[in-house]
Amino acid sequence: MSKLPKSNPRAVALKILLRWDKGKPLLDEVLSQTLTKSALPDERDRALVGELVNGIVRNLYYLDFLISRFSSTPLDEMDLEVKNALRLGAYQILYTNIPAGIAIAETLKLLLRRGRGAWIRGFVNGVLSSLAKNKEHLPLPDKANPLFFLSIKYSFPEWLILRWFQRMTLDELEALLEASNKRPPLVIRVNSLKVSREHFLEYLRAEEVPLAEPCPYSPFGIILKDFRGKVTELKGFSFGWFSVQDSASQLTTLLLDPKPGEKILDACAGVGGKTSFIAELTANKAQIWAFDLYSHRLEKLKEIFERLGLKEPKIMVGDVVEKIKDLGIKSFDKILIDAPCTGTGVIRKHPDIKWARSEKDFDEIPKRQLRLLEGLSPYIKKGGIIVYATCSLEPEENEKVIESFLEKHREFKIDPPLPVLKKYCGENIKELISEDLYLKTFPHKHNLDGFFAVRLKRV
Repeated sequence: MSKLPKSNPRAVALKILLRWDKGKPLLDEVLSQTLTKSALPDERDRALVGELVNGIVRNLYYLDFLISRFSSTPLDEMDLEVKNALRLGAYQILYTNIPAGIAIAETLKLLLRRGRGAWIRGFVNGVLSSLAKNKEHLPLPDKANPLFFLSIKYSFPEWLILRWFQRMTLDELEALLEASNKRPPLVIRVNSLKVSREHFLEYLRAEEVPLAEPCPYSPFGIILKDFRGKVTELKGFSFGWFSVQDSASQLTTLLLDPKPGEKILDACAGVGGKTSFIAELTANKAQIWAFDLYSHRLEKLKEIFERLGLKEPKIMVGDVVEKIKDLGIKSFDKILIDAPCTGTGVIRKHPDIKWARSEKDFDEIPKRQLRLLEGLSPYIKKGGIIVYATCSLEPEENEKVIESFLEKHREFKIDPPLPVLKKYCGENIKELISEDLYLKTFPHKHNLDGFFAVRLKRV
């Protein structure tokens, strides 16, 4: 078989889908790596690849359900290439403005290029043509089994739907599934050391994003409503006027309430979204240490700090629990633990999460989260604050981790989040506070990423 052409966006999308379907690696990484090696100079072609790949993964169960209804061959008897070619064609027919005839023709061209025989191409043509003819009257599973119905309609694994149904009504469950399948709004965070939100918002509306609007919760956030371009090409990006960051993530950093002159540890810094916000909030006058397991993330962090015009933090690669003692620092004023988690609150950004996770993750991951809390808690000063946060909706990773930690560590207590957040965000922040103890955001309630965060004070 000949290789898929690197200059054809549909061929690149099929290549990514085949690689992802074999082992479920991180979709963003596969997408980035493949696009880097491709020969797609036109940004519209690269955007089409992202649309096709993410859209298919987001709607996987429903696409497979429909294909199985119009196919004489069961899905589990198809080879991966044929199955993913059908998904590729079906997604274009059902979810894009691409005419059905073009979607079918381009899919058949890919199979011809790969040397697939006339029988295979005829089979794929028949399934996709039937799907196109019945586009206005597509089948759905029987509603007699509501959880199975929701699983197919919104393309979520049934075990995850059952898990959520144990905590919410059927109506709320469907609202969460629907919201988690929608593309999130593009939100940026203004660098207040360079420009005010009001002035930058005025500039955006006049010059580049007429429908830009302020975030209802974070005073530093702007929603780039109906923006379809590359955010890195907005004029203010190269000037360091803003960063891309969801409001929920911004609120987590505000909960830390960092101050100039403080010693602050970002224990799981990643590429530095929250780390750079800490620097901005402290007028670039805090002493910041940034840890992460992966050096490539910290290289990106350095680039972000340079673009924003911020003083680079002290950077450490490795396991923070093991290496913190090497710093020779007895205590920090503030510690941010943005803990690795299952990510069930950010499925709308990363649709592959729902296929990558399993029930055992909710037993294993909380152990690692608790290890971070217990390993770092001796390094917070008396009166100091630890903010523990996840982008998970699951109690095992959130409230239960905190309860387990507080049972063993009587020297800590939960510090109410409302007084801290209200001074930044105003009264409407109350709707994001749960039990006067936790910051909790949801896609279906607030149109924010799903986040959990709590302030722990050493007393």
